Amino acid sequence: MIAGPVPLDGLDAVPWADLAHAYGSAAGVPAILRALARPGPGPEREERLDELDSAIHHQGGAVYSAGAAALPFLLELAATPGLPLRAAIVELLGRFAALPNDMREPWSSDEHALSCRAALVAGHDLLVALLDDTDPAVRAAVADLLWEYARWSPRAQDAARALADRDAVEPDLALRVSLRMAGARAAAGARASGSASAAPLTAAVRRLVKAVGRDADALTLARLAAARRLDPAAATWRDLLDAALAPATPHHAYPAWRADGAHLATALCALCGDDPAARLDVVRALIGHERPRVRTGALQAAGDAMLRRRSAVPALVPLIGAALEDPEPENRARAADLLAAAGDAGAAFDDRLAAALDDPHRPAALRAAWALARHGDVRAVPALTHALDHEEDDGFGPSAHYGGNFYWFTRPPLREALEACAPAHGPLLVPALRSALARCLTGHHPAGGAATAPVDLPRLHLLCDALAACGPAAAEALPELAALLDAGHPRLACTVIEVLGPAAGHCRPRLERAARTALAASSAGPSTHRTANSSAVSATSPTRPRPPGPVDHCLTALTVARTRFAVDGDEAALLRTVDEVLTSTAVLCQGVEEAHGRPRSAAAASAIRDTAALASAVARCLAALEPGAGASRMRRPEQWLRATEWRWRSHESVAVARAHRRVTGDSGLALQVFGRVLETRPGTAYSPIELAALRGLTDLGPEARALAPLLRACRDRDERLCDGGGWRGMALDEEARGHARAVLAAS
Repeated sequence: MIAGPVPLDGLDAVPWADLAHAYGSAAGVPAILRALARPGPGPEREERLDELDSAIHHQGGAVYSAGAAALPFLLELAATPGLPLRAAIVELLGRFAALPNDMREPWSSDEHALSCRAALVAGHDLLVALLDDTDPAVRAAVADLLWEYARWSPRAQDAARALADRDAVEPDLALRVSLRMAGARAAAGARASGSASAAPLTAAVRRLVKAVGRDADALTLARLAAARRLDPAAATWRDLLDAALAPATPHHAYPAWRADGAHLATALCALCGDDPAARLDVVRALIGHERPRVRTGALQAAGDAMLRRRSAVPALVPLIGAALEDPEPENRARAADLLAAAGDAGAAFDDRLAAALDDPHRPAALRAAWALARHGDVRAVPALTHALDHEEDDGFGPSAHYGGNFYWFTRPPLREALEACAPAHGPLLVPALRSALARCLTGHHPAGGAATAPVDLPRLHLLCDALAACGPAAAEALPELAALLDAGHPRLACTVIEVLGPAAGHCRPRLERAARTALAASSAGPSTHRTANSSAVSATSPTRPRPPGPVDHCLTALTVARTRFAVDGDEAALLRTVDEVLTSTAVLCQGVEEAHGRPRSAAAASAIRDTAALASAVARCLAALEPGAGASRMRRPEQWLRATEWRWRSHESVAVARAHRRVTGDSGLALQVFGRVLETRPGTAYSPIELAALRGLTDLGPEARALAPLLRACRDRDERLCDGGGWRGMALDEEARGHARAVLAAS
């Protein structure tokens, strides 16, 4: 242990108060650095390092002036033998070393980013010396740092040579494995980016691959993995698998074998790169392995493969279906989850899934119900009604959205389970939905008695969306929907009533009253309290109600008017509401469409959102009429659409384009908008906006042939189109593919 605090010479000479980090002024950074410089254990030391990490690095992506100023002192702390947390300090330095490999311009050339790189280069000799540190954790951390650093450093050759030289004397086998595998990743990254460091990095890794001295058998997997990174032909998937499973491979030295092999399949698939056949072969080989956790990892790799490529689904579903009988409970749950994600392809195992409803492992039983619901199987209904009747039950979860190409195993979402099952089995679900809606409105639990918190808007959204999916069967819930209208949530009630149409005739007086109330509120100006439109929500979150303003009330009036038209067909009433809204919002919308680029103020951003929402809502009202009936009133939404070409990739623009074609009969503008939306850049995933455009194209029939090349690419490609980590990405991709097929068939 060191005798006293690390000096940190020059710390007070830095004008910290003039520097900034992620949370503002960096005036507090010196105190954190001094706390880290004190010898001996301290309960707050880790907290202080975490505080510094989040302030000056803050999840990466940006470099602050305080980060550049702090690096020399962090280097000094890392180089002080006996100081606690040195390995963690080196890991923080390593995150700064990796930033230049991930940052894009103009941030990469920012003065603070350049200062950080200069500080690391200045500390080159100190960092290389840490390869000989007595603490293996410090050596491992600095080795990872130096590989990242070497990708951009002017001293890349020196760093790479030092790393390769270290292997000859390094006693830690796990670090020797990491030298090869991390080095190969760095060399491959340098090649891909065209960096001048690619040659010295590749040369250093080849040295490590060819080194066959001590521990040769134990290093076989690392050497093969590194060789394949440099040259995919250097090792096959079978070579990698055999080496991974070889008795001479020490599990403790390989991250792939952590958690008893749960990461083995995904690690081997990653080494297979862009070879989809090799990835499938790895999954096939490991999904029946004797170790339960290896099988768990194989199911993860199966989900990843199906999320990346359509062809993986038919190849892997039979193996996944067999895993429903796995003795390991988690594996049975994962298998059911993947069969839910597979959609129709997983329905072949519905009988086994129905048997799994009685699985003693509750997560497996829940996911079996989720899969059956996704397949529209009636045997899912009891589990869904139970979930509705027992809201506090830790079973189905909320809707979750994850990006990327990693398959996330999450709690099954109740909303999507209900919506998938409702079209075929609405009459069986509506009673439970009615009861849940009544409880939500009255604020009482099923057992009665205790009042709950105020109305749960997310729950109301879920119940109304599910009732709407039930179609005509939802008419049974009209008493609750009428109560919802009276309770000040007209837009939510209209979600269902519009679907019911004339069957909801007795709701007409309430709809008339709701429309009048909303129009009157829009004329009165912004409100400071919740009124008839208490279900108005912010543009960014359906769970965060905000006091409704004039535009919110106008949107409510239009929604209610459109719903009333679906109920009674009164075209004149609908057009009167449209005219009142167009008149009352004319001043608000003047000039907004010319505001290109980033809004200059929050008020300007709000005005842009409001005009987009109004244009979309008016267009949807006019689209409900017979073609041509609202042509003169369509000019306003059309003008907005033509003037805001810069935001055609939005739900509002797609909705206006779709309505414009129906109202005017002219498909030219719609084709321009849909084409712009579907012309994604290479590597760019489809989102719900692209799906909305594809739905719009289904209206065009033969006129859609102008976009046939885009549609054929959507239909025929094997790579998934949609960005969503888990079942949602696969479901959205299948929906996109189905729309493309339908449009091509019609055109």
